[in-house]
This record gives sequence, C-alpha cells and structure tokens, in this order.
Amino acid sequence: MSKRCSLTKEQLEELQKSPHVLAVNEKTISYSARFKEHVYSEHMAGKSYETILTEAGIDPDILGAKRLNSLRTMVQAEGKRGAGFTDKNSRLPRGTLSSKLIKTDGDKIARLEQELAYTRQELEFLKKIYLADMEAQKACDTRHHRKSNFRSSEI
Repeated sequence: MSKRCSLTKEQLEELQKSPHVLAVNEKTISYSARFKEHVYSEHMAGKSYETILTEAGIDPDILGAKRLNSLRTMVQAEGKRGAGFTDKNSRLPRGTLSSKLIKTDGDKIARLEQELAYTRQELEFLKKIYLADMEAQKACDTRHHRKSNFRSSEI
C-alpha cells in the first residue's frame, strides 16, 4: 500500500470549498458523480485532467501526481464500466450492490434477489459434489465387493 502525502489544513479548507468535492480528509478526496462524469466527458473531448481541474476551480498541484493519477484511474474505470458514475469510489465488481449504495427499496430488493440467486447456485453446486461423492463411493464399494468375491471363489 503506497503512502500518500497528507494534505495541509489550508489545502483541506480549499478543497472543502469546492462544490465538486463531497468529502475530504488528510488522505482521501471523494468527488461528486456529476463532477466525475464532467471530467470523463471533457477528457474524452481532448482536455487534460490538469486543465479540467483548473477550470473547475481545483488546483491540480494540491492533489499531486498520485491523487491526480487516482482520479484519472477512477474516472476512466467508471466511464468504461458504462453503469454511470457514483458519488463514492466503488471498487466492487460490476453488478454487485454494497449496503452503502442501497438507497431505495428497489435497490434492496435487487441486492436480495442477487443474494438469493447466488445462494441457489451454491446449493446446486453442493448437491452436485454430494452426488458425485456418492457415485464414487458406490463405485469403490462395488470394486471392493467384486475383489472380495473373486478371492473367496478361488479358495
């Protein structure tokens, strides 16, 4: 895990003033979904990230190279995913819902349906393993039984 330079109190205050920043602390910055979408579309139009941030009122020098690279990586990943931008940096696999992202009953239902489908898959997998084990046990018992019958007939 890489160490990042902590932001100073003045830098924190400046970043907190930005309407594009949802939350900021000494180590991390969270951007709004609308801002990330704007950054993505402007970058796709050919602008550099530094120019986009400057036009939005955020000094790229405050962020530094590592945070700028993290923003670039996050925006590109969310843009390529095609599922829209989120207010939090979500590193969950595509199609996974986090309890933090659940905002409506529909989201909760979707998460529970996904859990149920996964549980059903697990159950089917376990059934197949159990049946395969039972078949292997029968085959082993049959072979063992045949060998003992063969030996007893020789005597």
